Amino acid sequence: MTARINSSAAARADAKAERDALGAQFDAMLLAVAGLRAAIEADHVLWRGWKEQARTFLLAAVTGLAPASFVRGSDRREIAAALGGAGWFLAHERHQSRTASAGITPKLEAVVAAAAPLQRHPSREVVAATDRLLTAVFSYHESRDPQHLEAAAADFGNAVRGELHPVPRRRLWRRRGDR
Repeated sequence: MTARINSSAAARADAKAERDALGAQFDAMLLAVAGLRAAIEADHVLWRGWKEQARTFLLAAVTGLAPASFVRGSDRREIAAALGGAGWFLAHERHQSRTASAGITPKLEAVVAAAAPLQRHPSREVVAATDRLLTAVFSYHESRDPQHLEAAAADFGNAVRGELHPVPRRRLWRRRGDR
């Protein structure tokens, strides 16, 4: 009888430890996805929007025309000075844009690192929901479709919540006593 109580208590403690670990992994995954989404939105606002691209074009034109106004000489010199200034500005903008985009890579790595233990989870629902969330995360950078990402995150949350708070099994003798 004592051995049965001890094994039952040990099983409950192991199950609680597994649920706590799953909860920590769930939190890490959500934080990683939120960080990635924030980095992608900042990248879009700062570098990818049509307004920013139009501003870049106008600034390149102004940057190119400014040296040309100081050059006195042939039209070819003025054109060369204008193109040189615009080229320098666009190269600088491209470098800054690529540097900002490179900041997204560590965020993606954090999402993958958070997903790794969840993909080894014994529950098929958790593994499938993690896969759907990873697919949505990797496609979000290009599509920027928040509904798809939020739906995948909700499915992931429901799958993990189902594992964290399982429906308790009631023993037959307890069911008969409740009547």
